[in-house]
Amino acid sequence: MHLLSICYSYCRTLEDVQTLIQHAKLFDSDLQPLTQVLSFAPRHEVQGKYRFLELDTALLNSLHKRQSLIFRGTKDENAVLCTHNQTYDVKEAETSNSLLLLPDLRWPAQIDDQAGRMLEEKQVLGVFHKYYELRICKPRLQKVRKLLEKCLYQGPEYEDDMIKSGVEFYTFQDLLENVQASETELKMELTESFACCINGAWRFLEHDYHFRVLSYILNFVDENSWPIDRINKAETLQSLAALVPVDILEQCFSWYAEKTALVNVDGEPLYRLLEARVCRFLAEVLLRQAGKFNLKDFLSSWQQSVPEGMQTSEKYLEGIALMDRNSKPEVIWYFSETDLPEDINERIRILFQAREKWTIDEIRPYVQRLATEKLNVNALLTKYARASSVGGVRYYSAKHAK
Repeated sequence: MHLLSICYSYCRTLEDVQTLIQHAKLFDSDLQPLTQVLSFAPRHEVQGKYRFLELDTALLNSLHKRQSLIFRGTKDENAVLCTHNQTYDVKEAETSNSLLLLPDLRWPAQIDDQAGRMLEEKQVLGVFHKYYELRICKPRLQKVRKLLEKCLYQGPEYEDDMIKSGVEFYTFQDLLENVQASETELKMELTESFACCINGAWRFLEHDYHFRVLSYILNFVDENSWPIDRINKAETLQSLAALVPVDILEQCFSWYAEKTALVNVDGEPLYRLLEARVCRFLAEVLLRQAGKFNLKDFLSSWQQSVPEGMQTSEKYLEGIALMDRNSKPEVIWYFSETDLPEDINERIRILFQAREKWTIDEIRPYVQRLATEKLNVNALLTKYARASSVGGVRYYSAKHAK
């Protein structure tokens, strides 16, 4: 048993401790030989200096391994805490118990056996009834797009004007300091959103320029009559280097092609065009040019625009387009998931403004990003939408729709 004695102003002595032990009908041999006398620091000395943060085992292990835990967020944002690969929402919680902050308290394992009772004075730095609890959350990545859309790369001929305009460019570290996400999550977002590192700064390619670079690659493949799974990367980059800066050309090539197990006669690896990515981007090119598009005409134009050997599929349109098969004629229009807000209530409101009823397959691409391990798409829709069945098909509509 460990004996703590709380003292406010009186200086407790060994005799006081022995008297307290006797009054409690305890035996000295049943107690640790060290009595720690607690006193409280003046309130003005500790007010606002400390906060309690509840950590799970994984976060505690991260600290033990000397890994960083970083709070991120501006004055206008709710704070998050980030490890190297995970983001946590930070919420204030209350407890009816009093939490005492005692940095120098000694635990039984830290007390040596000794003859006779010893006293040590310890100062309580604060009494707390509030603490911060952490919950794993989705990284808040929409800010990446907002920042990088201000400095779109349109080609080397426009760079001098861009620099003179005073527009701000962002390195990876700059983005990490502005975006509420972990380092791993931010890297993944930059890859998935086709961001390009140019002279140390991360940029989006302006849409027409992006299309131009991809067209150069696809046209070169076509000119050489290469099958879409036998593309020579080195020859492609070398031949197009006069048209596009090599670092940009190489990054764009990596977005739309992957290495195969095949090699050419010189032992150089051959690459395969990624059908889903190429078809999806070319569909976006067509859809951005129009409002509502006759669906039949679009599907025909889309198939004609992709390289020989590729087959378009409606599944490649998930998250970038909506179709109305009840209209005459059937129509399709551009509707990108990346343009929707991160706030779930606002996103749901916009979705049901765009379409009154959705099937699960139709709405999934537009809410999947907000789903978590504990709240999957079905659970999310159950919470924020109203379900109904028509002809055996389950639909979701606005929760408070008339």
